[in-house]
Amino acid sequence: MIDEISQVHRPKLGSEIPIIIFRAFRHFSANYANDLLGERGANLVFQNAGKDLGKEVSKLIFDQNIEKYLSNIINFVKDEKIGILIPVELSENRIILQLDECITCAGMSNIGKRICHFEVGFAQGLVEAYLNKKIKAHESKCGANGEGICEVTLEINNA
Repeated sequence: MIDEISQVHRPKLGSEIPIIIFRAFRHFSANYANDLLGERGANLVFQNAGKDLGKEVSKLIFDQNIEKYLSNIINFVKDEKIGILIPVELSENRIILQLDECITCAGMSNIGKRICHFEVGFAQGLVEAYLNKKIKAHESKCGANGEGICEVTLEINNA
């Protein structure tokens, strides 16, 4: 799918859009999904979509060397202006990643809930692709929840 959506032909308008337009599409879609599926169902849809995208992106940036793969992820996230990825913890059982300047919520007012489910899934997909196994992921901090930064916690079951 990445090949299909990366084909852009906008000779006059170009390929970049203002973040407000991205957020309008993203947040209105999330609200609509929430109305149809309930909050839990909508969050799951967005997380699973993000996970699928993470797995697709991993094919483009994958490296067997974990340090190089992580560097590729950090550079991809920054280059594509998703945010600034900061690894906080990398252990055998858990990975904690922070996303500063998050595309979805950086600078938003505190709306009292965590909303970056797509980003959680994206990180989950990238890690699952490297480990070749399912992991649990959740958003442990969110700028939209007044926590100043987004954070994804990935739990790795090594049993």
